Amino acid sequence: MNVRDKIAYLPHDPGVYRYLDASGTVIYVGKAKDLKRRVSQYFRPPEQLDRKTRALVEHIADLHYTVVETEEDALLLENNLIKQLQPHYNILLKDDKTYPWICIRNEPFPRVMLTRRYIQDGSLYYGPYASVQHARRLLDLMGNLYKLRICAHPLTPEQIAAGKVRCCLNYHLEKCAGPCEGLFSEAEYGAQIEEIKKLLSGRTRELLASCREKMLAAAAQLRFEEAQEWKERLALLDAHHEREKAVGHGILDMETYKLLKEKTLPRRIEKSEKVLAQLQKDLGMKELPRHIECFDNSNIQGTNPVAACVVFKDALPSKRDYRHFKIKTVVGANDFASMKEVVNRRYSRLMAEGEELPQLIVIDGGKGQLSFALEALWELGIADQVFVVGLAERLEEVIVPGDPLPLFLDRNSSSLRVLMHIRDEAHRFGITFHRDLRSKEQTSSALRAIPGVGPKTEEKLLKHFRSVKRMKEASLEELTAVVGPKLASLIHSTE
Repeated sequence: MNVRDKIAYLPHDPGVYRYLDASGTVIYVGKAKDLKRRVSQYFRPPEQLDRKTRALVEHIADLHYTVVETEEDALLLENNLIKQLQPHYNILLKDDKTYPWICIRNEPFPRVMLTRRYIQDGSLYYGPYASVQHARRLLDLMGNLYKLRICAHPLTPEQIAAGKVRCCLNYHLEKCAGPCEGLFSEAEYGAQIEEIKKLLSGRTRELLASCREKMLAAAAQLRFEEAQEWKERLALLDAHHEREKAVGHGILDMETYKLLKEKTLPRRIEKSEKVLAQLQKDLGMKELPRHIECFDNSNIQGTNPVAACVVFKDALPSKRDYRHFKIKTVVGANDFASMKEVVNRRYSRLMAEGEELPQLIVIDGGKGQLSFALEALWELGIADQVFVVGLAERLEEVIVPGDPLPLFLDRNSSSLRVLMHIRDEAHRFGITFHRDLRSKEQTSSALRAIPGVGPKTEEKLLKHFRSVKRMKEASLEELTAVVGPKLASLIHSTE
């Protein structure tokens, strides 16, 4: 299934979309209030797009997306993904500007502070926050609820015992409990930090219940001043909780994002089960095809014959299991014999390594390719252990061994969409490999045509300049630094 076909299945929900190139690399990340409408705008006639967008669209080979609950969540997820993946076509958000985080420092008596720098030093980070005002409101709330230090002194047991640090004004204003002079133990301070972690993780209900319980306990024991303190704390937390319910958290920390993924995954699983069950029924299979493999041959103009094997597990691509093959035993463009070779190589390898066989094998092609693939499976002794079909591209007809008539599935059925998707993915993967081989061959030919350039020099030049074009644009001094003056002069004088 190509990208334009996928657009038809996009929801009208907020989310983040990712464009991938033919190698599977993410080249652009974007956010959308309406995924379907936003993504569709990229695939208008080229004359309606600006130069940058046209260049991006020319390199789009695949589309992934994530649905979120709000536009703000989409903004934060987009920011995180751009920072993580650094896509080539994203310009905004790739510089040093970033959203603020609330950091609990990795130190004795940890400080809680606002920062725009994410440093992997063992500190805990919550955010990022789309609104700095929201982050500051949370810090103010924590300052009113807890007695936290703001000084930067290293409060080690040795420092405190030596009496080298004195309480500052914050202690006298009752905003800090004075751990610097040993007036507040590390355990007591740590209990505050644990509550702050709950607050920043959105677990406000737990804190409300705990405050209410402590307030009632203090009142029951006639400790009215303490009960009043808990009542004031409860009021602050309750006001914060109501505000969060009204405007949303505006936070997408890693814990929240993990929960979002876990929440969406059982939907995904249920959908995969239905799709695979329908495919099993339509093909008349005995087993549910959880593991599907598809083969495609590629030999443009009879050169560099190659083949690709792509793997789907639970109806989704398993890219780490993809394999490509250079045809070794077949001379010339012989699709039938090539198919037999790669099927034989693939499953003899799996059997030797004790790996599981797929439940379904899809052969891209008609009866010829299918019969040669079957011949390889019979020779390996596993033809009765797997279900094999051919998928002829012209009419999208499914060819089942032993059935004289092809099977025509409903073009809108999930079964045909899965088969087309894996076939198209195999085609893309094979074409990409073939294109890379041809490119390397052409580059090698161009370099070897230069007098004095052999395999080792070719490797050295490509490692340094990356392409023939850059090499030809290089100055004599740059070439000399790589291959010495004599050869550099020859290369520089060659057009």
